[in-house]
Amino acid sequence: MKKVFTTLFAVLAMTFAFAQVAVPNGGLEEWTDTHTPVGWNATFNASVPVDYLGYTLDVIINYQAATRNATAHSGSYAAQITTQAANATMAGQTIYSINLPGIMHLGEFNVDAISTLDVGSVTDPSSIDWTQYLTGGIACNQVPSKVTAWVAYTTTEDTLTAGVVLTRWNNGQREVVAEGRYEYDQEISDYMQIEIPVTYKDGMEGVTPDTLNIIFANSGGSTNENTLLSVDDVEIEMGDNIYEVSSLPLFSVRPNPATEMVILTPFTDESYSARMYDTNGKLVWSADNVNGETQLNVSEFTKGVYFLQMKQGSNVKSEKVIVK
Repeated sequence: MKKVFTTLFAVLAMTFAFAQVAVPNGGLEEWTDTHTPVGWNATFNASVPVDYLGYTLDVIINYQAATRNATAHSGSYAAQITTQAANATMAGQTIYSINLPGIMHLGEFNVDAISTLDVGSVTDPSSIDWTQYLTGGIACNQVPSKVTAWVAYTTTEDTLTAGVVLTRWNNGQREVVAEGRYEYDQEISDYMQIEIPVTYKDGMEGVTPDTLNIIFANSGGSTNENTLLSVDDVEIEMGDNIYEVSSLPLFSVRPNPATEMVILTPFTDESYSARMYDTNGKLVWSADNVNGETQLNVSEFTKGVYFLQMKQGSNVKSEKVIVK
């Protein structure tokens, strides 16, 4: 597996037409568990069948690329992103192991697509086109001038890679409106602020996006297991306005998972607007100028993952909802 990890940036997902942008948990202070930062995604599980010397092997991927790191730029925690192993097993024994780059982003991993990977034909995980394996993001209808983050990096001939992609849903397809990329191949022993400038793609100037994804990868090449990337304090700059990545609690959702009814309860008396999207970015429910508790009937929704977002004043918050 020996090619350059070139494609990180085709991401798809939700539409949400609020004017301001708030990325959840930019300070990486909130964690569901030691591998799950709230609002970000760096985990998936997949089993990929591979033909090997006349035998069928299962390549088991238990991907947990982010770890809560107490060495932070500010606050209590940061996210440390590490290389992950995909192990090919036979009769419960590991036959060979492949290193995959560690990725943390605001969307979802397409596990169905990952499960169709022909790992046996790949000699370097860096050669995998991750375009089709990353979906989702957060709602955004503005193109930021840049995204900043504080990072530390321990590397052995590898490259820190970070990206920003803004897309829109157009005629049943996702198209990239604007994007930015940052690479750095030197050791960063103390936290350093990086900037990812964002520019429109040719011919897309003035087009309004609906989705933004921010992607961090510990590797742009060799996927060395000793390559460690720590990320903290992510911010979005919109012209003269900086919107800090916020973990402000705005509402609760219960039950979750849900089978019939989802109850949205705000934490203040201020009116709000809410939207729910499926993983293809399609709006499935909306409510505007609401006060107090709202009930959403999901009994006829297709089972799966949805994204519920709420805007209250200048704050936006999102949460994943599972319909069973």
